[in-house]
Amino acid sequence: MSRFRVKRVCSRLALLSLLGISLTGCGQSSKSDNLYRVEKQSFEIKVPAEGELFAAKATVISAPMGGRGPQNLAWLAPEYSQVKAGDIIARFDGEAMQRESKEKTNDMSITEQDIIEKSAALNQELSAINQDIGVVFQEKGFAEQFSIDDIRIRSKLEILDSLQNTVFLGAKQHYLKWKKDSFEQSSQGDIGLLEMKRSQQSSKISQLSESLSRLEIKAPHDGLLTYKTNWRGEKPRAGKSLWPGQKIAELPDVSEMKAKLFVFEHEAIGLTAGQEVNLVLNAFVDKPFAGVVESVAPFPASIKRGDPQKYFEVVVSLNKQQADLFVPGRKLSASITVTPSADKMIVPLQSVFIEDNQPYVYLFTKGEYQRRNITLGQSSLSHVEVLSGLEPNQKIALIKIEDV
Repeated sequence: MSRFRVKRVCSRLALLSLLGISLTGCGQSSKSDNLYRVEKQSFEIKVPAEGELFAAKATVISAPMGGRGPQNLAWLAPEYSQVKAGDIIARFDGEAMQRESKEKTNDMSITEQDIIEKSAALNQELSAINQDIGVVFQEKGFAEQFSIDDIRIRSKLEILDSLQNTVFLGAKQHYLKWKKDSFEQSSQGDIGLLEMKRSQQSSKISQLSESLSRLEIKAPHDGLLTYKTNWRGEKPRAGKSLWPGQKIAELPDVSEMKAKLFVFEHEAIGLTAGQEVNLVLNAFVDKPFAGVVESVAPFPASIKRGDPQKYFEVVVSLNKQQADLFVPGRKLSASITVTPSADKMIVPLQSVFIEDNQPYVYLFTKGEYQRRNITLGQSSLSHVEVLSGLEPNQKIALIKIEDV
């Protein structure tokens, strides 16, 4: 049996003893141990619970955003230590990012060298094309200027050859201009790819530099540092991997503390906001305090990994703040008053039987047992209120009478 379960059972027994409600102590028994005398007595319902203190408001400390994956926590300030604004709370391991930053810087240097070499090669080839265009232009101009088509001076074959040469030079000039335009477009594409690659590398280096600058998390204000548990109940520690944005710790505002209680699901009957709660810190049992139920979780949930038992979470507002006692995370025990104390006619649960949804008891009168239908009210862990069907000083059986 777990420590929590043992303490809960002990709390229940202590509660019953305080109320004076037990099978042997409530009412006067008859000569037979199987009879119970019905009478009005003080009756209240209290539910035991356990939990801890927490701050109503707190500043959340999270792992730095912007990373592509988890980061290793290298150091974390001790829990429950007082920190000042600007103090380092956590430090992450940046070796992997520093190594990646150097690699990206080297890659960008290589890319820049490729751009220089590519630009020089392209400029050289473009210069050669421009020279060819200039030579062809001069040759064509010379051919057009000194072209003689007089058959008295030149033969027809020489005239035809001169005309063909001029046409050829014009076509070559047109081709070289097209080659120049195409080359300029393709060279711009090659340079553009290299520049885009350099831009991506530069952006990654800037991102890594920014991440490296956030490896140290500093306290935004003064406060008491408390660790934040994950869904498995584990607290952060040095060497643990944390995802970007994952909660690490809190700086609670201890000026307003509340209690978080956990009630076993089978005992959480009738819990609602506004009910009074008596609490005591496990470390200071001689200093009780009180509060009021603020909210009750709509569904039960497990509070410990591997534990199939489920509990309702109850948040309690404290009637009085005590800075010298109330520290976030301090464990406490509590008793929630579901039904205030009042004089009511009650009987043990073991004396009530149900058939066809109708509760009844075995009434002992004139030396015989008779079945008597009753109307029930509220019930505790051991007793139940009787609204009608019985009168004070009547006797009922504590066991089922089979021959009636």
